[in-house]
Amino acid sequence: MVHVDGIYRLQWLGMPGAPVDANFSISMPVTIDKKDFGIGLAFGTQKLGLFSEQSVQFQSAYKRKLGDGILSLGANFGVISVGFAGDSVRIPTGDNYHVAAGTDNVIPTSQVSGMSFDLSLGAYYSTPIWYLGLSLMDATQPTIKWSDTQKTYVGSMVYLTGGYNIPLPDSYFTLQPSMLLKTNFVNYQADVDLLLDCNKKFWGGLAYRFDEAVIFMGGVHLNNGLTIGYSFDLPVTSIITASYGSHEIFVSYDFKLLFDRRNKYKSVRLL
Repeated sequence: MVHVDGIYRLQWLGMPGAPVDANFSISMPVTIDKKDFGIGLAFGTQKLGLFSEQSVQFQSAYKRKLGDGILSLGANFGVISVGFAGDSVRIPTGDNYHVAAGTDNVIPTSQVSGMSFDLSLGAYYSTPIWYLGLSLMDATQPTIKWSDTQKTYVGSMVYLTGGYNIPLPDSYFTLQPSMLLKTNFVNYQADVDLLLDCNKKFWGGLAYRFDEAVIFMGGVHLNNGLTIGYSFDLPVTSIITASYGSHEIFVSYDFKLLFDRRNKYKSVRLL
C-alpha cells in the first residue's frame, strides 16, 4: 500500500508568535533482491515567532522479519532551511542581554534565510501486539549560516515511543496505551496516552503531557482507506491565561499502486 499523510497543528492559539506546523509525507514498500525496503518523501514547514523553517527529506528503511514482528532501520536525509525576520526585531529599552537594535551584529536587521544538509536516524520494531521505536532527529545538528557573523543551528532531539494493544474480551474494543519521551538532554517532555479502538473503525481517548497539557483526541477509519483524526490540547499551566489551547488535525490515505496491463490478442479478427 502507498501511504500518504498530512498533519496541521496550531499550538497555543491566541498567543502572538505561537508555533504553526504542517507536515506531509508519502511512502511505499519496495522489494529489491528479495529484501524489503520502505521509501518515501517528507515535507515540513514551521513558523515560530520570528523564525520559519522548511525541510524536504528522502526517507528510506530496511525491513526484516525478526521473531514475531518486523524490525525497521531507517534514515531521513535532505535539506533544511531556516529563516529569520530580522526586520521585525524589537529589543526593549533596558534589556540586560542584548544591546540596542541595529548595533548588535549577531542579530539580523532584515529578512534572512539559509540552508543546510540534514540527517535523521531511527529504529522501529512492531508486532500485532506491541511496538517500540527510537529516533534521533537532526542528528547532524545542521548549522544555518546567514552571514559571516550571523548564524543559527537546529539541535538534535531524541524520541522514544512504545505502545501495546489489549483486546477486550467478547467485544470489538481494543485498549491502546502508549508513551512518548522527547529530549535534547537538556529538557525532557513525556506523554502518556490511552486510546480505545472500536473494530478498527473509530478511536478516541485521552493523553497527558506532564506539566503541560491534557489532550483529547479521536478519529475515524473510513472504508476507502481514508483516516481522519483530531486532537485538542488543554494547557494545565499558566499558559492557559494567554491561550485557547492547541489544535491538530491529521489526515491519511492508503491505496494500492496498480498498473494497467493491457492484454494482447493474436487473432485474425483483431487487426
